[in-house]
Amino acid sequence: MYPYLTPRKSEYPPVTVPQNAVDPRFSQIINRASFMPPLQQSMTRVSSIDPRFNPSTSQFARTDAWGTGALPPKSGMNNFAPMTEEKPESAFAKTCSKMSSSKMLFLLIGLIICGIPLAVMTTLWVSSRSSSSITGTTTTGYSSSSASLSTQCYAYSSLTDQYRVLANGYTCNTGSYDTSLTAGWYRISGLAGTQLIMTSPSSTCTCGISYPGWFNGSLPTSAGTLTTGNVCFFTGSTCGFSLSPISVINCNGYYVWYLLPTTSSSYRYCTQA
Repeated sequence: MYPYLTPRKSEYPPVTVPQNAVDPRFSQIINRASFMPPLQQSMTRVSSIDPRFNPSTSQFARTDAWGTGALPPKSGMNNFAPMTEEKPESAFAKTCSKMSSSKMLFLLIGLIICGIPLAVMTTLWVSSRSSSSITGTTTTGYSSSSASLSTQCYAYSSLTDQYRVLANGYTCNTGSYDTSLTAGWYRISGLAGTQLIMTSPSSTCTCGISYPGWFNGSLPTSAGTLTTGNVCFFTGSTCGFSLSPISVINCNGYYVWYLLPTTSSSYRYCTQA
């Protein structure tokens, strides 16, 4: 009837106990067990071993399988309260919340004090850059009006032959011939001087050629303007032979000429500094 009890061998001989001498506690247990259903009897036996399995106690219904804590109520298993998402504050907002009004005031004053010298230095730097740009433009002979100059002021060929300079006094057949020129825009520079001579020479066989040529026209006075004339060659007379049209552009500091190739190796454009 009590399977959890381990039988032991007694040192004394068995004694027959009369039925009337049974312990009243055992009689009470027997009488109670005779009226219990089999399942309840087994539960009674188990509960007598471990009180955690006693159905009469509330501990059996309210503890988990390991007996470590109370189980949640059945009605609240899935009824969790909705979680509200908290938006994290930005680092700037946290910093501002920790700063007092006096600290904010000192920070603002510091920014103003540092900002004024920075603004002054930036203004001075921009002004110096502007003035240096103007100075560089004046030195190289360009100005703001250079934006209106034609492409001929930048796309040209150069004449640098020193033998065509009138002041050098070269006589006939010295240097190259202008029959090899291609019609187009030329800038007279370097040892050749800066422009064509504007008056007729007084003799032949000068400028390194038999018949020197000179520009019969006027030079443009304003930057970006153009004038057109002709070149006369001194052959013993002031304009014994001529070529036209010969044009010249004022490129704000220098001239660019539209020249034609000569028809004979005896003719050459004569220049001056």
